[in-house]
Amino acid sequence: MQDTDTERLLGMIAALGSEVFLLKAEVQRLKHALRSGGTLTDAQLDKAASSAELERWMSEEEKAFGAALMRPFVHPDEARDVSPLMQER
Repeated sequence: MQDTDTERLLGMIAALGSEVFLLKAEVQRLKHALRSGGTLTDAQLDKAASSAELERWMSEEEKAFGAALMRPFVHPDEARDVSPLMQER
């Protein structure tokens, strides 16, 4: 793997790790708020998990997320190595 590929991969891993943490915290915060307010039960969560609406959203989100995840490799930084152009002649 070239340095630029390694940098992209590490950036992708760091971004995913932080996104996972933030999303887990958000889900727990929402669940806690809804349960403590008496507006959500585990049975309701289970029912929502198998809804057609959620399945459609998951399918669309999976494609969009996959494309965004691979963007650094599919569309690398076009200005990655412009330093030779910036040197004095």
